[in-house]
Amino acid sequence: MRSRDNGVFAVIDLGTNTCLLLVASLVNGKLTTLFEAQETPRIGKGIYDTHKISNEGFEKAREIFEKYKRFSNEYNVKEIYAFGTSALRDADNSNEFVDYIKSKTGINVKVISGNEEAECAYLGAVYDLPEDDYAVIDIGGGSTEISCHESGLLINESVNIGSVRLTEMFFQNGYSGEAILRALEFIIEHLDRLPLSAKGKSLVGVAGTLTTLSAIRLELKEFDIGKVHGDFVTLSEVSEITERLIGMNEQERLSIGSYMKGRSDIIVSGALILRELMKKLESGSVKISARGLRYGLMLKLDAFSKSS
Repeated sequence: MRSRDNGVFAVIDLGTNTCLLLVASLVNGKLTTLFEAQETPRIGKGIYDTHKISNEGFEKAREIFEKYKRFSNEYNVKEIYAFGTSALRDADNSNEFVDYIKSKTGINVKVISGNEEAECAYLGAVYDLPEDDYAVIDIGGGSTEISCHESGLLINESVNIGSVRLTEMFFQNGYSGEAILRALEFIIEHLDRLPLSAKGKSLVGVAGTLTTLSAIRLELKEFDIGKVHGDFVTLSEVSEITERLIGMNEQERLSIGSYMKGRSDIIVSGALILRELMKKLESGSVKISARGLRYGLMLKLDAFSKSS
């Protein structure tokens, strides 16, 4: 029996925009969710200009890690595992950040590669779905991952386009026609590097852009995971919502629902990435999974522990 087959564990997924907590029990490889939480420290803010996580990012992350540690202790977790993605891959002071969080909270943050992120996003997205030939997309703040099976092997690709990255590169002064065209050129240039093996597969999407667009489609005022998880959003709906969001000001986007807090200024970028990716993959719709990376990381804890 593997060392982490039985017990209660916590996984922290620290992304460019969000920081997610999953507390779950693992019994013989079966995952049961006990508690989840989400915060938006946006440690990637300004990183594409300075190449560093700011002092504010250090402190926001520390506060959230301390809070998540208290939550985890309430469930008597055996161990807390934390993982960093695109922002920590990009930042010049990534090691300093990891050392700081370790010294202040006792929690070690493992920075995973883009391919590891893609693999775990796939595993987490489909683990509770019926068997099918899936392609999983994960649009994050700094990068976008896509995973699918080809000839029996799981193929993972990661490209450096994300909702925070695009917003800071192109939309600091609003959504002018020129800015949108430049952003689209950048998106398409990166998507052209992705493999075409995902075409024709059942598309599943994870992470905040996808779940937010689903909540908007469903006209929710408060996020409801039961309604969002398993929802289908069509390409025409993505296009319509994207154009509607572009035409709104910041306050109007915030008024859509409480879930827009921490996402209202980057959702247009995420929606543009999704729209172009669906066109690239010739997908008419995407199934929304509210699971994703943190679930895949939880299911792969033993492998990460042995490699650390």
